[in-house]
Amino acid sequence: MKTRALATLSVLVLTAAFAPLAALPASGPAMTYDLSTRQTDPMRGGEYDGRLRLQISSDGIVSGTFLNTEGQSSDVVGGLKGTQIWLQIGPAGMVDHRYFTGTFVNGKLTGYAQARGLDTWTLEGKPNPH
Repeated sequence: MKTRALATLSVLVLTAAFAPLAALPASGPAMTYDLSTRQTDPMRGGEYDGRLRLQISSDGIVSGTFLNTEGQSSDVVGGLKGTQIWLQIGPAGMVDHRYFTGTFVNGKLTGYAQARGLDTWTLEGKPNPH
């Protein structure tokens, strides 16, 4: 119960921190990225692959979708400031959502998420070949 409360509080704090960005008009077109991704955790075997499609506004607001190899889709929200990025994949409050922080440089994404217990997920994304 305490973990759920902390997760909810962290989402509310982040939402409040980025709320003023949502009120600003976009000053240019959004950039679109199509990334092949893999998520790994050293405490588990294998990897979790997917496709991440992002739109990043000129104001740093990130939105998009994540599609896993089984064809399931999750919404993505986040923010970008310089090369620092944060992403939430899946709805807040759900058991299977992940909150990543990391870097996004020249279309390459590297992020980390602390999940339940000892799970530490690494998210790597690179431009998807067309």
